[in-house]
Amino acid sequence: MFIQQLLNGITQGGLFALLALSYSLVYGVLNLVNFATGSLYMLGAYAAWTIVVRLTHNLFLAILAGGAAGFATAFLLEKIAFRSLRGASRVASLICTIGFSQFINEICALVVGRYTQSMPAFFLKTAVTVGNVSVSWLHLILIVVVIVILLAMQFFVYGTKMGLAIRAVSYDYKTAGLMGINVDATISIAFSIAGACAGVAGVLACVYYSSLAPSMGTIPGLKSFSAAVFGGLTSMPGAIMGGYLMGIIENFGVQIFGAGYRDVLSFVILIIFLLVRPQGILGKKKITKV
Repeated sequence: MFIQQLLNGITQGGLFALLALSYSLVYGVLNLVNFATGSLYMLGAYAAWTIVVRLTHNLFLAILAGGAAGFATAFLLEKIAFRSLRGASRVASLICTIGFSQFINEICALVVGRYTQSMPAFFLKTAVTVGNVSVSWLHLILIVVVIVILLAMQFFVYGTKMGLAIRAVSYDYKTAGLMGINVDATISIAFSIAGACAGVAGVLACVYYSSLAPSMGTIPGLKSFSAAVFGGLTSMPGAIMGGYLMGIIENFGVQIFGAGYRDVLSFVILIIFLLVRPQGILGKKKITKV
């Protein structure tokens, strides 16, 4: 039972890690918590569902479609709204992300309906049972896909020139601009990649749970924010670690306390860390000169 819960926690934690990474990327370059992340997660799921139902039963193409939907929507949001609010107060920007999240959810509900859709099952769901542990190919593929994406993101941010530009803008966008970095383009790319991560997470979630709905991104989005705060919102590795830990803690918590406490645990962790260590496990305290 321990191994089964650990496996489930790692699978679910990988989805949280992708969303937490999305939060961390945006917060790094804009110092903004993007609460529209859950809506991008939902859009990715519906893009994948459209591909699978209308065109082809191909998981790889579904993942590409979800990532592209998240990327394109995030690009438009940054271009249309957040760029003009860059010099505004944090409260104004935060309200804007919440407003856009609700707008996206309502538009989606008008287009596809508010009811839950079923994601066609993939043959990958065939399970192999060893003792008390049930392992499906779907579990393994989701775990591998998430790890590959997270490693690719780590390489992109820490091993490429664009990643260096993102880190420079994150540190001080004014100085980065004086050094010749195109700040607007860098922020736009970081914001869009964060959206792609959220979209892919939505695809993997709807494949894993075999269902999707316009409201599906609300709770995972908030839980992943808790995970990012838990690991360290200012640290990409910390946000990823927080996502995995959140998934594992949640699954073992359900085993111990019951399914009714599934959502409570995430928010209890958020409250504790905001009170005791607001920078998270790997995050660093931010010192602002006045």
